[in-house]
Amino acid sequence: MMLKLLLKTTIALLISFIQPSLSFINAKSRLGPSRLTSSRLHLIDRQSDKSKYGRGIDHISADIGQGDVIAYQDGTWFVDGTEVGDGSPATVRYCLVDTVQIVWTHDCEHGLVYGFDLTVADNNDGQVSSDEHGAIIKKGNIFIIQNESYVQCGPEQILCRIPVSSTELESKDVTKQAYASNADFNPIDEIMTA
Repeated sequence: MMLKLLLKTTIALLISFIQPSLSFINAKSRLGPSRLTSSRLHLIDRQSDKSKYGRGIDHISADIGQGDVIAYQDGTWFVDGTEVGDGSPATVRYCLVDTVQIVWTHDCEHGLVYGFDLTVADNNDGQVSSDEHGAIIKKGNIFIIQNESYVQCGPEQILCRIPVSSTELESKDVTKQAYASNADFNPIDEIMTA
């Protein structure tokens, strides 16, 4: 009887130590394409969301992985208020992440994200939807790897992670992997300015 009580007390004590650490682990879990629930398919993780992301290990780049679809700024962007890039007008591009090679410190992130360049097409008519700032994603849009070009961007260029679900497109005896999005994303709302 005494042994049983001691065992119950020990188990309760262990659970009280383990439970807070489990809630810490789940506080910032990774939710890539295969890890999304249907209730999260419309939510976009934005680097600009200061309640969730910041610098260093809190940067969105620490929360992305292979298979995620990201939007990133190309042309000209800003790092700590300094203009960088090639000087051309800012545009938003999309990438299916293949590899993340980044080092994070307490307040900065250095490295590259590699992946496949994506084209956004309207699911209803197959047309590409875009404006001068980049493709606008509307509910029901799909991402397609058009030319299989491999691209890279730095962590400071990442604007957001867009939730997608994997699907296949069939046309003329060719099947392509595609990624459908239920999110609304307008590049003009996301482009970084000084």
